[in-house]
Amino acid sequence: MNVNQGKKSSFYKMWDVLQPFVIYYFLHMVVFYVLAFLFQVSLETFGEGYAAFMMAHAETVTGIVSGASMLIAAAPLFPMLKQELNDRRIQEHSVYASVGKPDIGSVRNQQAVRSILAVILAVTSSVGLNILLSLTGFVDASDTFQDVSKRQFGVAFGIGIILYGVVSPLAEEIVFRGLLYNRMRKYYPTWPAIVVSGLFFGMYHGNLVQGIYGTCMGILMAYLYERTGRLLIPFLFHAAANAAVYTLGSLPAVQESLWGRGNCAILLTISAICIICLEKIFRHEKNNHQ
Repeated sequence: MNVNQGKKSSFYKMWDVLQPFVIYYFLHMVVFYVLAFLFQVSLETFGEGYAAFMMAHAETVTGIVSGASMLIAAAPLFPMLKQELNDRRIQEHSVYASVGKPDIGSVRNQQAVRSILAVILAVTSSVGLNILLSLTGFVDASDTFQDVSKRQFGVAFGIGIILYGVVSPLAEEIVFRGLLYNRMRKYYPTWPAIVVSGLFFGMYHGNLVQGIYGTCMGILMAYLYERTGRLLIPFLFHAAANAAVYTLGSLPAVQESLWGRGNCAILLTISAICIICLEKIFRHEKNNHQ
């Protein structure tokens, strides 16, 4: 956070941070309802056979419409994203100018290790947190979450992997880490920005279960982005986490065998080990640049 940023009013800072989300959310809703309207028109246009087939796959169709809406709504944010990434790149280059540019081969090796650790962390933390939330009773107590879960897992598996493993992470990483977090870190210290951006991500999901889960995962993704400086890392994390949870949810027998206190403890312990390893890599890199 620089001095000029600190002089700006609180209202300006809040609007600058939230503006991309407001634009995205508004466009997402508008596009979704437009596409939903066109879908209803198509049911009346193409005959009973078409209508019967589409209604039999209503959850999949809704998922596709939602995914398309997310991508269309995120597209106008690309110029903003490009500017934020350029600003961050300039900041990192200024750091390199003062401490010396690191060895390219070493950086690539470290990025590969970070990517692997991020994927492992994504799978273990997402599944571990889902088990923990189930054990606490939050999952069964939330009718809203049950409705959302039913719709999500009603999507055809192959389509669901694309929607939840690629489309959703891509759109949400552009908005929440690429724009909201990058703007927030200009005005506030690092850790408050990480935590608050995680809270925004949790609230965005609209129910208690996903709110708690989304907040925890949002904090982890902002942490990974801050530590690595690469938006690809939280995207990989997000994609792996969504794919892992969606796949397990589609395999009830496997899910039931994993849902227990012991497995929850093991998975969250592995997650903690991954974070410790990532932090050691970061500190080692930081010491080498000093």
